[in-house]
Amino acid sequence: MSGSGISSTTRRACRPTRPSTRSPLVRPRPAPLSLGDGGVWSTALDLLRWGHALNRDELGVSALLETPGRLDDGTPLDYACGIGVRSHAGHRVYRHGGGWPGLRLLHARVPELDLCLVLIALDDHTERRAVLIDSLLDLLVDQQDLADVL
Repeated sequence: MSGSGISSTTRRACRPTRPSTRSPLVRPRPAPLSLGDGGVWSTALDLLRWGHALNRDELGVSALLETPGRLDDGTPLDYACGIGVRSHAGHRVYRHGGGWPGLRLLHARVPELDLCLVLIALDDHTERRAVLIDSLLDLLVDQQDLADVL
């Protein structure tokens, strides 16, 4: 390359080569959408399993995850470690939801009654999932309370 200041250049193939006896290297970065927002890839069944495991403290972390936070002045929050803490018909409910364009999800648990709900709404651009979960909780809690009386 005359006049460029580079005395010699070496051209190499663009694709890397490796001996056939070596296995490919592990990717240095996580897969796209695998961390942070959108980082949980799951199914409704697996989310139900997760919820029931938390309800029964099979993982030994339920108390930590379910303890609501407090402000510096002691004011309690309705939010624990990544989950909302609510009350429904006298029972404590833990819920977490999320969404992507065209998809909404809400996971709700009532450990006292060993209830777990997963709502997945496709092609939904609204926030009606909380109302629907509350309606489902009304039905399930009423049935559970009635079963306890009988």
